[in-house]
This record gives sequence, structure tokens and C-alpha cells, in this order.
Amino acid sequence: MTRQQARQMATIRAAILSGNPTAALAGIEDFARQAARHGLDDATRAEIHPQMAQLRRLAEASLQGARQAAEEVRAIIRAARSLQTYDEIGRRTATTVVASAPQRF
Repeated sequence: MTRQQARQMATIRAAILSGNPTAALAGIEDFARQAARHGLDDATRAEIHPQMAQLRRLAEASLQGARQAAEEVRAIIRAARSLQTYDEIGRRTATTVVASAPQRF
């Protein structure tokens, strides 16, 4: 793998880890253009394959985290809409929100 390819992979990884999908996508597209233009030999492909798999896992984890956060926000909004402690005839009501503990990847 060339230094430029290594830098591109590091830039893509940093963009994914920092939560910048625009920069990650731009880096991936740039890497793909360079690979299409210059080609990749078998040794480079073998070296890049595990790194691409890691990038894919990071991106999938990022997507899962974003979806989980969006669901938690929706749950908070639903709970906030129903924070009335007593109904119209005076019965006490309670709404529970089950949110899993936050995780960092």
C-alpha cells in the first residue's frame, strides 16, 4: 500500500470516528477514483481488504448508534407529550421510558 493510500484510509477512518459522514463519503469516493485510475495489485488488495472491513464495521456501528439515539429522542418526545400525571377524572398515570445505557464505539 502506498503512503497516499494509507493516508486516505486514515482520513476515512478519522471521519467515521468523528461522526462526519460527508467527509467519510468524500474520502471513500476519492479512494475509489484513485484505485480505478491506477488499479490495485494483489498485494495491495490483500492489505486493504481487512482495513476496508474495519471501516465497514465502524460505519455500521455508527449507523446503529445514530438510529438508537434517534429512537431515544423519539421516546423522550413521546414521554414529554404524556407527562400529565393525572388524567381528566383524577386518576394518576405514569409513563415509563426504557432506554439502554449509552455506548461508545
